[in-house]
Amino acid sequence: MTFSDPMDPSIPIFQHHEEEEAGPSTTIKAEEEDGPCCLVCGRVANTGHHYGVTACLGCKTFFRRVVLQKNSPKCKYKNHCRLEKSVNAKRLCRSCRYQKCLEVGMTEDALHPCRDVIGRRVRNNSSDSSPISSPPSIPTPLSICKLMNLSEGDHKLLQTITDMDTDIRTRTAHILGEPANGNEQIHFYSPTPDYTNVIVNHGIGPSLKVDILLLREWVDRIPGFRELSERFQQHLMHRFCLRYTVIEHGLFTAQMPYHKNVWFLSDRTCLVSEFENLPQEIKKHLTPKVINEQQLLASFTEMLIHEVADPLRRLKPDSVEVATVKTLMLLKPTCLREIDGDYLSTETDIKSVNDVRNRVINGLYSHYIKNGMDPEQLPIRVSEILNLTGGVEQCAARALEEMHPTRVFNLSSFDPYSSNVIFGYYRDV
Repeated sequence: MTFSDPMDPSIPIFQHHEEEEAGPSTTIKAEEEDGPCCLVCGRVANTGHHYGVTACLGCKTFFRRVVLQKNSPKCKYKNHCRLEKSVNAKRLCRSCRYQKCLEVGMTEDALHPCRDVIGRRVRNNSSDSSPISSPPSIPTPLSICKLMNLSEGDHKLLQTITDMDTDIRTRTAHILGEPANGNEQIHFYSPTPDYTNVIVNHGIGPSLKVDILLLREWVDRIPGFRELSERFQQHLMHRFCLRYTVIEHGLFTAQMPYHKNVWFLSDRTCLVSEFENLPQEIKKHLTPKVINEQQLLASFTEMLIHEVADPLRRLKPDSVEVATVKTLMLLKPTCLREIDGDYLSTETDIKSVNDVRNRVINGLYSHYIKNGMDPEQLPIRVSEILNLTGGVEQCAARALEEMHPTRVFNLSSFDPYSSNVIFGYYRDV
């Protein structure tokens, strides 16, 4: 999902001689307010973590603007402008303010060339504008009707993706041994509701094999994916593969009987974070060798449970919501460079990806409205569902770190195709 930057308007810049004092109205009394202070100007309000440091939105936007406009501001006073918490630090020359940003640890590498754009956003009030373009508030019945009309095509697109996701999951379940029930589609895994036939995992590679084999078909069936440049397709698929498997096995775990220390995989193997109070069906598989293997992954298993399985149990996403999360995680705009300096994606790639992402978000809103969701609850639900991506991202990155040593030390085997997809060249974390 693409978001508009909440702090993009121009910032007034005032230059003052080093001897000029700021008046009482400009004094920031950080000590009287709660919360972290901006390391650049000392302000407390609207402060968060930006570009590697604690900074307010004003200093964040100032730094981004200077970097992206490639300005080289010069100080008229030999870089000796005052910078004190008792003085409004924004009333300094641009050069000293920029140098202070660098001194406290802001880094230009943290800027994203596609996300951190500059310039004032123009709000389009025409009937062709997307109601999701400026975040989310649908206060009147008229807005809801307009959204339903505008998003009908987007809703059909998202439903097409959902049907494809359900088809791939149905085939995965059948390959893994779940009996077929006529032509009935499996929107979610339907595991045996107990711990029978569950064994402790002895190698993560074979447990991911079916998912990885069907991953190529999954991404190829996303609208517009095959029109992307070949290198960008490879990059997105490599990057997405572990996110895909984390979501799928998280769904399986969320439908198994709850246990706070067990992460289940869809081949009915499991990872264990702690060994006390385990069900007897699982405990009987624990040998000293198995315990040692599981202890190596214990902290990772705990992360999977808390960051993915628990939120899925709490939110109980439907198949449309799951398809939305997976599509947004696949189609991630990026301008990463290769070693030879060429971009992995073209401008056309980025535009196509952003178009599909925005249509999927519009389709999700339309899905909620068609199902009668209270308009006041709609933005809350969207936020909760999209927040699932944070936990999945963390766990997928950690999974890659954990898999490298298991492969190096022969603790798990990976078939050549799975190894190429998981550890392939065209990927970032």
